[in-house]
Amino acid sequence: MTNTGFNSLIISYNENMTGISISKKIKYLGIWLTAKNAQLLENNYKLMWREIKQDLQKWQNLNISLLGRTATIKMNILPKMLSLFQNLPIIRSMKTIAEWNKDLSKFIWNGKKPRIRYATMTEKKDRGGFGLPNLKLYADACALTWIKDWCNLKKENILNIECFDLRRGWHAYIWYDKKRIEKFFGNHFIRSSLIKVWEKYKKYMYDKTPLWISPLEENNRKLLGWSQWPTYKDILIKKNNEFQIRSIEEIKRSYRNLTWLQYAQIKEKFVIDNKVGFCSNEKFWDKILQSDKKEITKIYDKLLEWTNAAEEVKGCMVKWAQNIGHTITIAEWETLWKKKIKYTYAWDLKENWLKSFHRWYITPQKLGKMYKGTKNSCWKCKDHIGSYYHAWWTCQEAGKFWKMIHTESQKILGKKFPMKPEYYLLNLTDSETQFNINDDKLFTYINTAARIIFAKHWKSQLIPGKEEWLEKIEDIRDMDELTFLLKTYRGQPIKRTDWDQYKKYMDMK
Repeated sequence: MTNTGFNSLIISYNENMTGISISKKIKYLGIWLTAKNAQLLENNYKLMWREIKQDLQKWQNLNISLLGRTATIKMNILPKMLSLFQNLPIIRSMKTIAEWNKDLSKFIWNGKKPRIRYATMTEKKDRGGFGLPNLKLYADACALTWIKDWCNLKKENILNIECFDLRRGWHAYIWYDKKRIEKFFGNHFIRSSLIKVWEKYKKYMYDKTPLWISPLEENNRKLLGWSQWPTYKDILIKKNNEFQIRSIEEIKRSYRNLTWLQYAQIKEKFVIDNKVGFCSNEKFWDKILQSDKKEITKIYDKLLEWTNAAEEVKGCMVKWAQNIGHTITIAEWETLWKKKIKYTYAWDLKENWLKSFHRWYITPQKLGKMYKGTKNSCWKCKDHIGSYYHAWWTCQEAGKFWKMIHTESQKILGKKFPMKPEYYLLNLTDSETQFNINDDKLFTYINTAARIIFAKHWKSQLIPGKEEWLEKIEDIRDMDELTFLLKTYRGQPIKRTDWDQYKKYMDMK
């Protein structure tokens, strides 16, 4: 008889004798606790994701915009996963994360091929992204909140329970790399996952010894059992740009139990760490150790910044600069992401701005490359290859539309300004327009209305007319006025858009 069969027999016998049933798992505070650690992933993460996947399948065919689908993930799925990430940080394999991202991508793009890179989708909105939650980084952020407790050594009761089987202090494993010598540290199901995350990001945080390290706790936690440990910040003083150890008398003012032997141990460790140097400037992680508010959000934002550092200059930014014929600075792009995106609360307008910036629309040129035998000529003029810039601007038929928009825009705003593609396709204005804030806001609404109706006839040879454009502007104006009234009614007043110039134009029409 195998061990499994024998154990089952014993359990069955005990249940019959006592009348008490033995459960293989119990649920406590939303977490399924199992007899074996290897079953935790299946009974928690995979079980939760099966439920989420069913919800995604129900929502997939609903008429939800791209930003709406992103918000659905952020509001409905992320909170469920965060609960597991915070309480059960055991994600080790990228294979699991990849499966989740595949399901999310299928929902976002409605089963079709993604048009925008995943890294761009997860980028923050004030950096030109869509704000899609990166589940891997959220899992890492939650794991680092556990590491935070190992670093600052404040929650002694919890730390003593977590290190019941360890020979050394926490700082020995998170900084002095003793886990390679004492393998049982990594044998723990949760500790192994957490230390893996810490090792991944430690190189971004420090290149020298941080001042929160306690050279005494590293080897004496079990022996001394103190509730407070002297750190380098407490015991070092900087003189002539060099760190020196304070005298034992100075240190004993705060740590009365310190002996000469322990002081000698600190000095010995200091000599070794001083060769590497000490990090005197306050780093990101130092600020996290001092803060208890929104720590997951702060850590996630920093991890996202590190992960997407190579994405600061996006491919679409380079292409737009090539099309327009001059460089567009990061500062100019940031006016779109940080300032102009706040002109409206309407998601359909914001989505249009983001789609235009990321060159979301599929062109005849791209379809010709994707499918053999498909014509790559422009849908409007039928004469030239339908590249993105041609379809939107240089096409003769599209040019007629934008000339009409330019002429009428000047009439509405009562100003003369040049006709530049960046004005109308990207909402990027410059000093030549001489716009005040209200003019710029109106011009942005006018452009957006034009792009929306042009995209409505994207694959058609038809060019939208002025009446259709004005109808869309009316819709935007009504929504803008309604937003102002709702915000005022709710006690959250915003600055009202002055539509008088547009009203005068319509009266004269």
